[in-house]
Amino acid sequence: MKNRITRSSTDRMLAGVCGGLGEHFGVDSTWIRLAFIFLLPFTYFLPVLVYVVCVFSFPEKRNIQETSYHRSRRHLKATGSKKYY
Repeated sequence: MKNRITRSSTDRMLAGVCGGLGEHFGVDSTWIRLAFIFLLPFTYFLPVLVYVVCVFSFPEKRNIQETSYHRSRRHLKATGSKKYY
């Protein structure tokens, strides 16, 4: 499976783009945020446009934990048995 760039759901300030880039490249997201802020005045605020495009193009990484409810539902579907409560 490809390692896709996603927006972080845990390491976020605004939308999680810098956190997702940090996770993807293995760099602390603070360095990406500092580079973003440093480049703003020198690039005529072009990184703001890039950030907005990334917000809408990167999917959000969902950290969903499997609970006992989901495990029992999957087991019931696999066995075909019905359980009445």
